[in-house]
Amino acid sequence: MTVLIAGCLATPTPPVGEASTPPSNPTTTAAADCPETGVRLTTDLVEVAMGLRLMHVELVNCGDRPHTLNGYPGVRVLDEQRRALDVRVERGSADIATVEGFDTPPEAITVRPGERAEAQLMWRNTHASTNAAQVGKYLKIAPAPGRPWQPVIPVGRERNSPDQERDEITINLGSAGELGVRAWYR
Repeated sequence: MTVLIAGCLATPTPPVGEASTPPSNPTTTAAADCPETGVRLTTDLVEVAMGLRLMHVELVNCGDRPHTLNGYPGVRVLDEQRRALDVRVERGSADIATVEGFDTPPEAITVRPGERAEAQLMWRNTHASTNAAQVGKYLKIAPAPGRPWQPVIPVGRERNSPDQERDEITINLGSAGELGVRAWYR
């Protein structure tokens, strides 16, 4: 409890025998939500325009040691049963569209505890054949070669409804089944 005394804020000492409640620590809460890998992967924005989709994926170092990224994340698109879809994943834009910065060559990035990096995924929701449209419901990413695959969790605007599973994301690839990946950047 904080008390206002003569224009100053003061926190009184609890009476003898009563324990004071320690202040909540946001770092402790964040650490509790941190995967064993020490990084959390989320998406909160998919830009859509004329069939083109551009998904932002954020990596947050929620652990206690630096992580080095140098290149492109590994990407797996999974169906509703969490089986891998037959998707061709290409580094860069893969001639899907021209988007500023998407084909910038990768640079080594050290992501220290509390810092962030971003990658992007690009695809078109087009139907150019009689093949059934491919729709991914889950996305897994390996941040770097040799690192574990982990789910990308939707937050913010990409969190559709309370009934949606925690890591469900809709990736409507149409019949093309092709995905471009932008290298990690800040």
